[in-house]
Amino acid sequence: MDYRDIGVAVVTCDADGPRESLTARAVPVPISGRPSVPALASWLRDVCEAHDVHCLCIDGPLGWRSPDTDSPHCRVSERAVRAPGKTGLPPDGVKPRTYLGFTTFSIALFEALLDSSHWALPGDPAAAPHARVITESFPTAGWRALGLSPLMAKGRASSADVQDAAARLQMRTGITLEQVHTHDQLQAVVGGIAGAWWAAGCTGKVELAGAPPFRLDGSWREGYIMVPARAT
Repeated sequence: MDYRDIGVAVVTCDADGPRESLTARAVPVPISGRPSVPALASWLRDVCEAHDVHCLCIDGPLGWRSPDTDSPHCRVSERAVRAPGKTGLPPDGVKPRTYLGFTTFSIALFEALLDSSHWALPGDPAAAPHARVITESFPTAGWRALGLSPLMAKGRASSADVQDAAARLQMRTGITLEQVHTHDQLQAVVGGIAGAWWAAGCTGKVELAGAPPFRLDGSWREGYIMVPARAT
């Protein structure tokens, strides 16, 4: 895992005109080496402050499975969006096992970012009324909901494949892409479209897949994955 494998984009929705428009700009990650939760959380806070971000979307699990659902191996949200990774019970109930490091890092990152009354998960009943939202996203589900074939896996996608997928996304949504060149950056854009709509008040274009988040034994359980509504 390296900072070079993290794609970041600021996606905005202008909903003031007769037809809302989307714009996305990639943000280079100015840190190198093996990621650490405190450093990445601190930088993300700075980016959100600089760009006045009101909905931060992260492609990674926000918490663990509840022991009281009918989904025995994964969270309700993961089942709903057909995610390949399955987050079970803590501390290591992850399938496939190769996802364990990524999963625990992502959960710790959510914990670090949510350590403030200014940010909250969607559906958290204890959230402050005007808190900004941090939500889980899943780009593959975003592509599907937009009626597009998902971008193929990073290891198999050429630069031409990424450019072709970006062109399909632009044609489908009308989004303006700025400095979006890499696989990770394009996935960040798709993962952030629902968040941009949410922040602009276009909540009817957004689906919250899963079950409400809650705290149990010191960790978040369940929670929603934010994706475009299929009607869009």
